[in-house]
Amino acid sequence: MKKAVILSLMLISILIAGCLDYKTYQVKDEEEPVDDNLLQEIERIENEILIQEETAEPQITEVAEEIVLPELGEETSSAEIKTLTVNENEVVRLKLKANDPDNDKVTYSFSQPLNDLGVWRTKYGDAGEYFVRVTVTDGKSSTEVPIKIIVERVNVPPIIKNLKDIKVKEGETIDFKPEVTDPNGDKVEVSISEPLKTSTFVTDHTSAGQYQITVTASDGELTAEESFQLIIENVNQMPEIKGLKDLVVNEGEAVRLNPEISDLDNDEIKLTISEPVGDDGLWETSFTDHGVYSVTVSATDGKDTVTKTISITVEDVNMPPEIVDIYLENN
Repeated sequence: MKKAVILSLMLISILIAGCLDYKTYQVKDEEEPVDDNLLQEIERIENEILIQEETAEPQITEVAEEIVLPELGEETSSAEIKTLTVNENEVVRLKLKANDPDNDKVTYSFSQPLNDLGVWRTKYGDAGEYFVRVTVTDGKSSTEVPIKIIVERVNVPPIIKNLKDIKVKEGETIDFKPEVTDPNGDKVEVSISEPLKTSTFVTDHTSAGQYQITVTASDGELTAEESFQLIIENVNQMPEIKGLKDLVVNEGEAVRLNPEISDLDNDEIKLTISEPVGDDGLWETSFTDHGVYSVTVSATDGKDTVTKTISITVEDVNMPPEIVDIYLENN
């Protein structure tokens, strides 16, 4: 865009300069003074062009070479092959200078990888030697010049793309494969820090936390590193109650409950046992307690509560009567 503006300003300057030359020519004949405003305007345009050139953003490096072609009809030998050397990612731009003894209009053509204008924008991975031919013709005769272009390798580090933070919950599986490319087309070795070292991570109840994950990519010479955050949110694991089963006892026997309580998060557990057993887990039955009882055992970690209910059957045991006292009946 800037180049178009500069070119437009230069064309305007040329037109104005032409008008000025014409005006000056008239001044010599008519002896009329030159318009000072016009001169000031030309000076302003020239200053603007100079400023545009000085402030223009740098472009990809261009390698311009002037090629002097032999006169039409002349032959060239292999010893006359011109060699040009550039680095990968530079622009090759050939400038031609040809002589035609008849002063005929000549045209040029270029073989691949040069385009029709003699320009080749190299890229990473183009390292090597290229033989091209430049042809100049006046429509009747033509001359070809061989040119060898050597593109030297410029190694750049691999590129790690599109990394972003990952957030999951405990118990989920993470499959992570970073997108890595190499501008030179080199083989790249990629490594990932723990816990994603193997690209797949099956989280469990102990995985909660925040992790700094670093992805490293190396082509054997240069290395690139990028990092992101892996956030694993805690998912509460409820307590588990084991070691309970239905009981059958006789009247007069003791009932003892010893539930096994566990918690994967190692949270503090509060245990409650409903009556007639009670939280201490002990019930001394009497000879009048026969019947079927439902007893609920509850365990809570302060976040979640689990319960388990068992049946306790107390069977009747017949006891013989007891003589409590013997006394005389008064008349």
